[in-house]
Amino acid sequence: MTPRKGASNCRFSDPVSARHTLRNQTFEAVFQPLAGGRMLSLRHADHGDLIVSLRDASFPPAQWPKAGAFPLFPFHNRVRNAAFRLDERKIQLSANAANGLDTMHGPAHQRPWHVTDKGTSFIAMELVFAPDHDWPYHFTARQRFELYEDQLIVALELTNSGSVNMPGGLGWHPYFQPTYDGQVFTDAKTQWQENQETNRPEAFEPPHSIESCALQFGITEHFANWSNATARIGIGTTIALSATIGLSHLTLLRQKDYLCIEPTSHVAGAFATLPEPPAETGLCILSPGQTITGTVTLQVNR
Repeated sequence: MTPRKGASNCRFSDPVSARHTLRNQTFEAVFQPLAGGRMLSLRHADHGDLIVSLRDASFPPAQWPKAGAFPLFPFHNRVRNAAFRLDERKIQLSANAANGLDTMHGPAHQRPWHVTDKGTSFIAMELVFAPDHDWPYHFTARQRFELYEDQLIVALELTNSGSVNMPGGLGWHPYFQPTYDGQVFTDAKTQWQENQETNRPEAFEPPHSIESCALQFGITEHFANWSNATARIGIGTTIALSATIGLSHLTLLRQKDYLCIEPTSHVAGAFATLPEPPAETGLCILSPGQTITGTVTLQVNR
């Protein structure tokens, strides 16, 4: 099948009538499925905005603003030169205009999603993806958000819906309010870095404890084997994220206007290890019909 053209230069549609709002006594969350399955805002009754609100979601899909929260399918972070090798052939993807020759974060957040189920405190969305210049494989991605008294639970699912093997992973990319003090506490056991010569990720044991990470501005850090991460954001609100085994990797990035705490299934740069990614990278080769899942819980500590 000849791949269809990938994401265009048109703008997302953001009609108010297509937005969806979830509420309970503690949280209010607003979503725009048409804008890449995004969460536009997340407010807490006592602490206000937890993520940087995305007030206008009518932007070009490949030039996303640093706000809201979006799904990461079927990979996250950077694929160098927008290419990788699998089944003895080179797979060439379209580069993101903002990332030079590379591509970032997969195509799922650059496509409209549709709602499959919804209640007052939950919403489920799905993307059925057909091959195009951004990704040459069929897949189906699902995400479900559910509010509880003091928690937001995000459940992610990726299925290879094609007839050939496909590399893949999943994750969630929120832009939290800026960190209060630059500290992120995590129980991660391993830290990763990219080899500058091979572009392959390498695990290492840091010379200091990574229980408390004093993040520098603009420096992205990658961790693995974690289950909990906490940070103070805004004027001192403490948020805590916990994840299942399906999201065993963690990316942290501190900027002046936001803090990214991204639970993912594989390490950044894992596509450089194809066609045979080591198990510890977390990158999967999904056979036709195979599904992977991951769940993350967000809680605001009292």
